[in-house]
Amino acid sequence: MNAQLIGSAPTAMLNVKQPPILVAAALSYELQKLDSIAHTGIVLLETGEGVSNAERQLDEWLARNDARAVVSIGFAGGLTASLQPGDVVVAREVRDCLAQPDPNLLTASQHLALDFPLRFGIAITAQQIVWQAKGKSALADSLIDDEIGFVDMESTAIANVCGRRGLPFLIARSITDPLDEDLPIDFNLCRGNDGRVDSKLVMKAILRKPSAVSGLLELRKRSNLCAERMAEFVVSLSEWV
Repeated sequence: MNAQLIGSAPTAMLNVKQPPILVAAALSYELQKLDSIAHTGIVLLETGEGVSNAERQLDEWLARNDARAVVSIGFAGGLTASLQPGDVVVAREVRDCLAQPDPNLLTASQHLALDFPLRFGIAITAQQIVWQAKGKSALADSLIDDEIGFVDMESTAIANVCGRRGLPFLIARSITDPLDEDLPIDFNLCRGNDGRVDSKLVMKAILRKPSAVSGLLELRKRSNLCAERMAEFVVSLSEWV
């Protein structure tokens, strides 16, 4: 990192212009709250869902632009029983990757004054949306006692790209669905050829399963909370690095 922690307060603004912090997320909705508030030194990138989309979009952006760090945010499924909707987890480790989150960014995260607690744990990447509790439980069984974990679809892509480029990175996720809970529908059936969830296919799934409407409305409510907390996390972190 070019900037380092100074005592227990945010680093002072420097006159020398630095490259921005790139904040990447799979979905525009994950960035929406952050995009709606004033911030400096931050640029946003929507990558699309999945490893291939995230890797391609991040690589293409970094080939054209400079960044002093990458912060990957978004929603995730909880793999630890104590995690509840809206909880924010910062990854100390990205499973199955040589590149790992930057120690300075992790230390900065520990100093943030937020309206909610931060947890620290392990990021596990899946190739499909893990929408059922039994799938999350299978992944949870790979955690050792007292480990906190979450599952998403992009963490290894972010780590691999940043690792190849020698770029500091951090991964943070907010929990939309706890360990013991199914998502309302199988979103894998709603993904198009590009790997993104297609809203038209979601509507068709709702027509086939009207009972999913209440669950989807609850998921939307949780997603709004998660997006707000992700925005607060990023803005606070940007004042430290």
